[in-house]
Amino acid sequence: MSLYLGVCWIEDQASDAEVDRIKDAVRSAGFEPFIKRIETPNEIREFAQRQDHYQDFDLILLDLNLGDGLRGDKLASQVRDAFRSTTILFYSAEDESKLRARIAEQSVEGVYCVHRDRLASRVEELVGHLSPSLNRLSSMRGLAARVVAECDQDFRAILAKLGADGADTEIAESLRRRVVEAADAQIEKVKELGTLQELLDSHYVHSAALFNEVKDIAFQRGDDELLTIMRKMKRYFPSQVILRRNMLAHALVSDRK
Repeated sequence: MSLYLGVCWIEDQASDAEVDRIKDAVRSAGFEPFIKRIETPNEIREFAQRQDHYQDFDLILLDLNLGDGLRGDKLASQVRDAFRSTTILFYSAEDESKLRARIAEQSVEGVYCVHRDRLASRVEELVGHLSPSLNRLSSMRGLAARVVAECDQDFRAILAKLGADGADTEIAESLRRRVVEAADAQIEKVKELGTLQELLDSHYVHSAALFNEVKDIAFQRGDDELLTIMRKMKRYFPSQVILRRNMLAHALVSDRK
């Protein structure tokens, strides 16, 4: 599976062909595009909050002419405040020099400018530049998972040795008690989460629970678009994503000395 790259697109009139070109540009850089459209200023706050919680977006596309007299250069500072460290690509049919002048006038930092005709190719370039940092993040997550797995291996070996020395029953009872107490405490904490958003923001709701909830709702409601997505995911997500993630997170490292 390809690594997903999130694009937050602030644009009110993008054509299907233009959307397809952006998706192709992201795929050309080795990622699977995850594109969310923002068509009104009020939606920016919602997406910014999502960014705080989930870090879904790696690139912001901002159009100059957004309709109803709203201009992207006037909105740029709000976008930057909402997405503090996310790359922004500002575009229009105007010359790039004029676009840069507009952004400079608003004193907004970290914004790339491009003519609309070159939008897709510039997206591909920027995604290529983002790729090393995204790969480093994935590597850091993998390293953290490996460290935990190696520590677990050491702890298991220690307990197995102690059990072989005559403390098997005592250790088993104590370990079982710890696991049950931790599970009971987690259940109580989950019960205290009163709203859907509190549940979604918590780390207690695991990947399998999220997947199964969406899957069940999709089949119950008969949402054609969601059903299509979930039918595809049902074929690979539990076995190729969740199971492999769990196996890798707790994998024993055979080459350790």
